[in-house]
Amino acid sequence: MGNQFAHVEIGARDLEKARGFYEKVFDWKIEVTLMGEGEPYGLIDTGTPPGGGLFVPPPGVPTGITIYIDVDNIEETLGKIEATGGKTMMPRQQVPGVGWFAIFSDLDGNVLGLWQSKPA
Repeated sequence: MGNQFAHVEIGARDLEKARGFYEKVFDWKIEVTLMGEGEPYGLIDTGTPPGGGLFVPPPGVPTGITIYIDVDNIEETLGKIEATGGKTMMPRQQVPGVGWFAIFSDLDGNVLGLWQSKPA
């Protein structure tokens, strides 16, 4: 069987407003934490995997939903993506203590993410 979905991210202009919406409508638990350089990030717990996140996109970047696919090796997977006509949109980036992610587009321009967990 292939790689499974690992994480879903939802872009929101107002993180607290979005948090309230999703908590009330779907009964999700969302814990806001600071990531990287102090950007707020809402960790979504739906009760079953995969988990998710709420984030505020940088100015000029549209909101949207990004689905992350769990892979063993991001660099190898990006190589396959490029070799079959897809494009790397953001190379491998580290999430300290947790793992790595990258963003790519498929043949139709759909944007998805890759996730590689840090070894236990």
